[in-house]
Amino acid sequence: MSDQEQKPREQGSAVTLRAVMLGSVCAFCIAAGASYGTHYLQGSFMALGTSMPGAIFLMFVLTLLINPLLKLIHPSAGLRQRELLVVYIMMVMASPIPTLFAGRYLAQMMAPFYYATPVNEWRTLIQPHIPHWMMPYDPSVSKLFYEGAASGQPIPWEAWLPFFLAWSPFIWALFLVMITIMVILRKQWVEHERLIYPLIQVPLAMSQVGEKGELLGAFFKNPVMWAGFFLPAAWGTLHGLYNYFPEVIPIAREVDVLLMEVSVFQQTVDLYITFRWNIIGFFYFLKTEIAFSLWFFNLLAYATRGVFGILGISSTEALGSGHDVWDPILAHICMGAILVLFLGGFWSARSHLRQVFRKAFIGDESVDDSDEILSYRASVFTLIGSSLVLVGWLWIAGMPLWMALGILFLAAALLVAYARVVAEGGLSDGAPPVVPAGILLAAVDTSALSASGLVVLASTYFWTTGRSFVITSCANSLRLAEELGGNRRRLFWVIVLALIVAMAGSVWMVMTLSHTYGALNLWIILSEGDRAGVSMVERVMRSPTGVHWWSWINTGIGVLLMSGLMVARWLYTWWPLHPLGLAIGPIWIMDHLWFNMFLAWLIKIIVLKYGGVSLYMRTRPFFMGMILGYFTPGGFFLIVDYFTGMSSNVIFWG
Repeated sequence: MSDQEQKPREQGSAVTLRAVMLGSVCAFCIAAGASYGTHYLQGSFMALGTSMPGAIFLMFVLTLLINPLLKLIHPSAGLRQRELLVVYIMMVMASPIPTLFAGRYLAQMMAPFYYATPVNEWRTLIQPHIPHWMMPYDPSVSKLFYEGAASGQPIPWEAWLPFFLAWSPFIWALFLVMITIMVILRKQWVEHERLIYPLIQVPLAMSQVGEKGELLGAFFKNPVMWAGFFLPAAWGTLHGLYNYFPEVIPIAREVDVLLMEVSVFQQTVDLYITFRWNIIGFFYFLKTEIAFSLWFFNLLAYATRGVFGILGISSTEALGSGHDVWDPILAHICMGAILVLFLGGFWSARSHLRQVFRKAFIGDESVDDSDEILSYRASVFTLIGSSLVLVGWLWIAGMPLWMALGILFLAAALLVAYARVVAEGGLSDGAPPVVPAGILLAAVDTSALSASGLVVLASTYFWTTGRSFVITSCANSLRLAEELGGNRRRLFWVIVLALIVAMAGSVWMVMTLSHTYGALNLWIILSEGDRAGVSMVERVMRSPTGVHWWSWINTGIGVLLMSGLMVARWLYTWWPLHPLGLAIGPIWIMDHLWFNMFLAWLIKIIVLKYGGVSLYMRTRPFFMGMILGYFTPGGFFLIVDYFTGMSSNVIFWG
């Protein structure tokens, strides 16, 4: 039965007390559980990418096991579909926090002090320019964090509290900017452009409840779904068992079913061929031109790097670490594409934005914002106020005003464009192509930059790099909110509550693990994300450079290419290349995923050609089952690993 048919039967608000309480518990489980599972157990990444495996796993347990049991106790005890979606939204909003954000937030405050040595001279080069209110200077604090405390020694919360308070205005202003931007763009993306939002298809199907008296919804009673579930679930289970009993289990030794590396272009680049069930599943829901463009532009980037290698073409520019496009030439081309995607998106939404601003500033009653979680007036003024807080905070910390505005503009362009890629392109595992700090430094004469501004710039790494962000979670959550019906204003406070629970749970867990085992032994430090920004600033301060004019030229090439793709798409209905491919195709993660995208595109082309839309709709549950079967063993094995002490039992990567 369709959602539209079910909604009239569901009375009352979706934001009920029991839904919010259960959602808070689940958000805490995501925050603390993913932090523990990733940083300490170093198992499957339950909250790394935008597909939210941890949220999908808990939704699976909730809808297949817990909710039917509640219905057995009493028919009215089970949660309704809209309540289940509220719980899932809270889990989705919690998911970007634990794996990268919270850990790097804490570690970046310690890195300039713990890693300071006579060789790198950070004590004289970096530390004098760090405001005393911004990071703890006490060496004992960083030593306890990185190396762990003695048995029975408590966590020095009192030493950390002033810095938590100092960073709070910035972090919460950042979250509010991301939320309000998505509120303002929701109607444009959901109703006017009708973006697909592939990542919400599985939880939306799982949330369907059965007819009166039925324990399960149609999704879990579909044999096609379970057929798709079986294959990846079997492989994941066998791989988990192999890690426990390698002498007994003769198969499933690797995480991926298929993993090949083929040297091409005179061995200048390696072509990766991997097989991942979840990527095939998600990309089956895409429009064929988007799926085609993503793998096509990735292979085009491969070929470009290969030709560059053969001809000896390279850039002397050192962009620094953290970028997901490693070649500086391609990185700037991607930045140009991102700028066009960002600014072009606002141009396309200009009619809608005029209505938003009329409602916000003059209260135009003809503009209806009753379907939003915040009124347009509240959204616009919260966005303005929060943006001023961000600029003011960076300025007080020592960053020049122009630099603060520049880094925030670049970050906004990258994050909004990335949210668009996730909403329209269903990228379940990816990242923005470049780091704003590196792009900003390439565009200016670094010898003219102040040391204090550079040091504060290093601190932007933890919130501008990653694979999942509050803005991407909010984009998917607001699409799910379409299914809730009624007044959605209370959902804003539910989202804020989920973020509060996630920050508290994640920070508590990372602090506990760091002071128990030492952060040096945790995954967040193994990934070297704690000191990337400081290392970049050290290089710039030692060897300042002039303007990289080629970076401007390559960015301009990206602008022209992306503009051409957009114009061609507007003018010619037959045009096969979608602009999203140029913006995100060259990132290194896509190097490992392109083959799965190709398979999904090929399968869908064949299905549509020989079976039409009806066959496509009948096969959708199979691919949903593949996604669910891929993630489920990872969740169960993390629970088993917690009790057995097993580490590095990775069932899936993300």
